[in-house]
Amino acid sequence: MNIDKISKITLWSIMGISVVVFILFFLVGFDTPWEENPQQYDPQFTDALIIWAIVLSAATLVIMLVSFFMYVKEYGFNKSYLYTWGLPIITLAIGAAIGFSNKNEVMLINGKDWNTEAKPEVFNMILTDATMISIAILFVISIVAIIYSIVLKGKK
Repeated sequence: MNIDKISKITLWSIMGISVVVFILFFLVGFDTPWEENPQQYDPQFTDALIIWAIVLSAATLVIMLVSFFMYVKEYGFNKSYLYTWGLPIITLAIGAAIGFSNKNEVMLINGKDWNTEAKPEVFNMILTDATMISIAILFVISIVAIIYSIVLKGKK
């Protein structure tokens, strides 16, 4: 089997598992009231969704680091790879800065304030802000890059 076929099988497998996990999350007990407090919902596949996200994140980190070191070993360190690595790092830094600057904002979940200084959820909120802002910035940059490549291809 060649690398292209392995990549396609891996991609479609990961996408298929992701679709199944999301369908299970949203269709099985998503709006079921929680027994201990009927005002809250109890999605049945939350753990599966979180575990799948952790697996994908860990795999991404490992693959990213391995590819970086393999590239540097084979070709040496060049400027273009610095841009490839620098952009996500800069967006995460921007997201973390915004998250730390908004650490005192109020987050109400089911009528309860979850963002107080005494709770460990403050760190979770900062981390969530950092990643969500980073994802939004990278999404906008991706859209701009796609449009730019379409326009550039159209001119040729």
